[in-house]
Amino acid sequence: MELTIESIRSGDRERHHALMRQAFGGTDTFDPAAPTSDPDKFVCAYLGDQMVGSVLTFDLAMTWGGRRVPCGGVSGVVVSPQARGRGAAGRMLAEALRRMHEQGHAISALYPTTASLYRRAGYEVVGMYRRTQIPVTAIDATGDALDWREAEASSEVLASLYDDLAGRLDGWFRVDPQWWAFRSHRQAADASVNRYTYVGSRAGADVAAVQYRYAKADDFYDLEVEVLAGLDVEAVGAALGLLAGHGTTARHVVAALPRSLLGPHVPQLQLTSTASDWPWMLRLVDAAGAVAARGWPTSVAGSVELDITDEGCPGNAGKHVLELGGGEAVLLRGGSGRIRVTAQDLAMLYAGCDVAGLRAAGRLVEASAADLDLLATACVSNPSIPLFF
Repeated sequence: MELTIESIRSGDRERHHALMRQAFGGTDTFDPAAPTSDPDKFVCAYLGDQMVGSVLTFDLAMTWGGRRVPCGGVSGVVVSPQARGRGAAGRMLAEALRRMHEQGHAISALYPTTASLYRRAGYEVVGMYRRTQIPVTAIDATGDALDWREAEASSEVLASLYDDLAGRLDGWFRVDPQWWAFRSHRQAADASVNRYTYVGSRAGADVAAVQYRYAKADDFYDLEVEVLAGLDVEAVGAALGLLAGHGTTARHVVAALPRSLLGPHVPQLQLTSTASDWPWMLRLVDAAGAVAARGWPTSVAGSVELDITDEGCPGNAGKHVLELGGGEAVLLRGGSGRIRVTAQDLAMLYAGCDVAGLRAAGRLVEASAADLDLLATACVSNPSIPLFF
């Protein structure tokens, strides 16, 4: 029977839910009232009348160089056991990339359960979703005092404050209201989780928000932070201080926050530890669009001639010149193609991975010392992703 790749068919959302449960060990029952995406966001594999695989994409954005770059989030890549070995996953990803390009997404990101599948589709690991375990007693709670109020888990203020912070930090996801609605519905359906949301105000203006849940840890609890955001460093500190006030029952705060946010409020960072790491992968769907959309260091000026190999997004392939100057950059067709790069190389450069490390790993071998210096100065970042979709 021929395998076909298409959008989800009418009436197949319950089947999609069953595939997700099987692939990821879920136990929740199908809820026909749950928010869902447009059928074209589902790229599905069918054997005859039966759905045997799916890929779901989200309309997201990521912050790079202080600018919002349209991003297609890839989630829920599943293939039923009886359909494996037919190339379904690769074909679904290829179609998802085609659609994301058509929809104007310059880049795409995902959290892999196996990196090899996604490397074949042009993605590369560029960072980690890292959750840090912070002893409650290590948090400096003597800073800014806010007026706190309890809020609904679906609070629009929570989403707004998170989006403001995400707009200032490289590699952070920015999500639309539909995504927040989907997330809130999923949270509300899980009655086993004791989750709390607070919004803090200063002089009548909302400046901080935190959402957390309790997780059993030995005889006490850890506070698992799901969202923490603040309009300034003092507001972030106040949110951490609110959590630190749980010291009679909680031993740790566990949060996906970078050291740059934790440092001012955790004087003894050496007392923190990594609770968990999960890789995340990036891909340039529209290389020229991705280069033009982001911000670049204003001090960098120059050009690099590239020959890009990209079978998954053929519009990226060929000889190009990367020109940088005045905080802007363009990727133009032409040039000698002196430096050969793959789609994976482009992803690593875009995310600010160590250029010298790439060279040492056998990449960028044709680049001169001047090329490497230019790329190292232009492609500098330390991205982290705090919102796991």
